[in-house]
Amino acid sequence: MNTTPSDSDSNAILDRLLSGAGLHRDAQLAAFLGVSPQAVSQARRKRKIPEGWVVKVARECNLSMDWLMFGRGSADDPSRTAASPQPSTPSGAAVPDLDLLCIPLVAASLSAGVGSLQTDGEVLDYFAFRSEWLCRKGNPDKMILMKVYGDSMEPEIRHGDMALIDQSKQQIFPHTIYAVGVNEEIYIKQIETLPGHRMLLRSLNKRYDPIEVDLRGDMAESVRIIGKVIWWCREV
Repeated sequence: MNTTPSDSDSNAILDRLLSGAGLHRDAQLAAFLGVSPQAVSQARRKRKIPEGWVVKVARECNLSMDWLMFGRGSADDPSRTAASPQPSTPSGAAVPDLDLLCIPLVAASLSAGVGSLQTDGEVLDYFAFRSEWLCRKGNPDKMILMKVYGDSMEPEIRHGDMALIDQSKQQIFPHTIYAVGVNEEIYIKQIETLPGHRMLLRSLNKRYDPIEVDLRGDMAESVRIIGKVIWWCREV
């Protein structure tokens, strides 16, 4: 069920959801709710706020549904009294006020093998990371996530892993892993520069021979460093 308030009311509801959850940006709210940032943007534009969002924030933040929906009364859930038990955390555990940023997972894939022809930049999903960590690693505005296909970077990076790439980091450092495009193919490789305007794309799996690329002539325009791979993960 969706509510259909006026434009000002729908924005006010979203603002109260942000405020009640202790957040500051719509992208943070999206991560909290487990939806994409586009879903929150569409809710603002279409003036339709899913009731489940309000219920989730009310339940997890102990807030009044009446206040979240209509701005009436106190923000605190009136069903909770001073004697009501408070939620606890494990001994020694801290509950940080997380500042999250959402990084897009794009349809393009990284080949850990002979090269991937999947170069579509369509956004498939978003994943939330701590903004402080992302900023220490590089430029979050230039970061994307891509799936890895193939085994040439094993044992470090395996088939099906997801790699975080910072497209602002294109300067080549030895023994560093990059996403690199050659013609219409995209690879994930260690890159080394060689004398004579040559580049070596090296796999970590010893079964794969290095790929040498001559950067002179026509090849100079066909090779591009997409970005540095700064992190990867896998599902178990």
